[in-house]
Amino acid sequence: MSKTITAMIGLIMIVSLTACGTAQSGSSQQHKDAMKGMSMKNGHQSSLSKAFQDELKGLTSIEQEMKQADYKSATSLANQLHDEFHVRILPSLKAKKGADYAEKVHGKYDELQDAIMSKDRTKIKELIKVNRENLKTVAKILSVPLK
Repeated sequence: MSKTITAMIGLIMIVSLTACGTAQSGSSQQHKDAMKGMSMKNGHQSSLSKAFQDELKGLTSIEQEMKQADYKSATSLANQLHDEFHVRILPSLKAKKGADYAEKVHGKYDELQDAIMSKDRTKIKELIKVNRENLKTVAKILSVPLK
């Protein structure tokens, strides 16, 4: 469990630094425009690949937290996954498939957070599966190989 916590603290730091860098380098719209024009170069694709791996591992960690009925840790982890998805995956997905599609996928993260907060185990299990499948589909759309 301490490894999970340490990994999540590192993830929070990365997300925080990424968000700060975006805010300092210009408006959110400029960042989105830059993402639209960006090709899938090795560095960007590698970053996306890591983001997908982090997301998938995080969903597995939430499953483990649910087995222990640790809703506090699961909520924290779901929030971190949501933030990481927002920063690292969503801009590329919007650029490739459009805002409507991207928001449909993004909405499942919101639903997972809500299910965890309401302690609805059945819904949590279902939404972990849905989010995992969505990640696999989005990875294919963005030509990101999953290990």
